[in-house]
Amino acid sequence: MALSNKPPLFSFSKTEIPGWLFFCIFVAFASVRARAASADSDADDALSDFTNDLFTDLGPLLALFGEQMTKQYISESTTYYDYFIFGMGPIGVITTIVSTIRLCGPASLRAFIGRSKEGNSTIEAELCTSTSRDVCEVFNNGGITRVLGRPKLLELIHVPKKYLSVVETSREMNRETGLYLFRDFLEDAGCGRDSDSTTPPEWSRSRPERLSPASQNPPNLSLNVGITQYDPWIFRLVASAGLMLQAGVLVVAGVGVWVLDWNLNESTTASTNYAPTMFIMGTVFMCGGMCASIAIIGQATTEVRCRRAPAVTGSPVTSLIWLQPRQVIADQSFDAYAFIEDPEKPLLV
Repeated sequence: MALSNKPPLFSFSKTEIPGWLFFCIFVAFASVRARAASADSDADDALSDFTNDLFTDLGPLLALFGEQMTKQYISESTTYYDYFIFGMGPIGVITTIVSTIRLCGPASLRAFIGRSKEGNSTIEAELCTSTSRDVCEVFNNGGITRVLGRPKLLELIHVPKKYLSVVETSREMNRETGLYLFRDFLEDAGCGRDSDSTTPPEWSRSRPERLSPASQNPPNLSLNVGITQYDPWIFRLVASAGLMLQAGVLVVAGVGVWVLDWNLNESTTASTNYAPTMFIMGTVFMCGGMCASIAIIGQATTEVRCRRAPAVTGSPVTSLIWLQPRQVIADQSFDAYAFIEDPEKPLLV
């Protein structure tokens, strides 16, 4: 829910049009153009005219699934299912290669693509899912925007009064309100520290254990709030469907030429020697390369995940609260916003 504030000077109304409607319009227009062209041509050239006109008219649609869509998918991919699905439907091949070089490539390759002087914060804001001291995420008009800078975003944990006696903390002031700073709550619970940290010496064990630097970064709003969470079986289904479709294309390419002697040009013989082999090898290498490239980008950042312990009888039911005041970050104005977590749908911060 948004905090009360003055109305903006300008307001814009957005009317969302389903993506499938654009797709149907493009396909229908392309089919009409192809049929009109085929009516005036010979029967032998009907198929080639149809395919040429179809891909020409679908050019704007194919351009839509290009650079920006590829970058958006890359910046929201966190699991190996996401990487595999992208490999089975490789879109934006050049964009993926350039993105991998920008993030993980050596200086020579970055200079080759004209990105030798690009800062790490710009790359992180555009391609990665992480937040850091230079990159943050803020609420913006009902959505979430990634910007460069440090946000003013207050993270609180609310504990109901009947559970205050269960929470172990030395902060008496917080017991009166039931509100805790997120970092203080993690420190008291012993969470968020480096997993590979060694046992501290005797002289420092009496000091409170501090959070790791990664745990002190701004919260990742897009992965928790901006993206709809689906059940894992949906990703398995999509990955299986993509694998079967790609395998079916390879089988048709080999069987159609080597067994059925399919050939679009009747005046020549079927390319039984090299064409299917090159197509199959190229498809396998391209899908594998795209899957590996997006996996390299996704695994380039360190993930720190805070998960609630399984609920037991008498355990406190906490709620996460994000409070964002009106502020200006990187010459951009952002209005005030408040988000309260639903206890029945806990987040993985």
